[in-house]
Amino acid sequence: MPSRAPRPCTTGSCPGTPVRGSAKCADCLARSRRPRPSASAQGYGAEHRDRFRAGVLAKHPSCVCTEETHDHAAPCGAPSEHADHWPLSKRELRERDWDEHDPRHGRGLCHPCHSKETGRNQPAGWNDEAPPF
Repeated sequence: MPSRAPRPCTTGSCPGTPVRGSAKCADCLARSRRPRPSASAQGYGAEHRDRFRAGVLAKHPSCVCTEETHDHAAPCGAPSEHADHWPLSKRELRERDWDEHDPRHGRGLCHPCHSKETGRNQPAGWNDEAPPF
């Protein structure tokens, strides 16, 4: 009796064949087991926390993200939990050699709005077409 065809790797559009006992190919499995860099190694250390985040949340204590309600856009208004780089991303600020920790380059968002904005503008993981860095 013929065996069924091997399934492709479950990582995005990877065409690889999974290794025995896993749903991922050897390359994707190795990438998924890499330790994630610490927050400070990614540029979110004390200066980010004390200067950028504190400044943005003081400037915007309520979420400033607009949601479509009826026929007009209104601010969300929930308490801000996240300091989001906006209108340029942290990466774009670095590329222009601008101060990425300046609170003028940020806005306060609640958790749901921050998640939506990040997913929409900076996809990663299974939804990423290109490497994040």
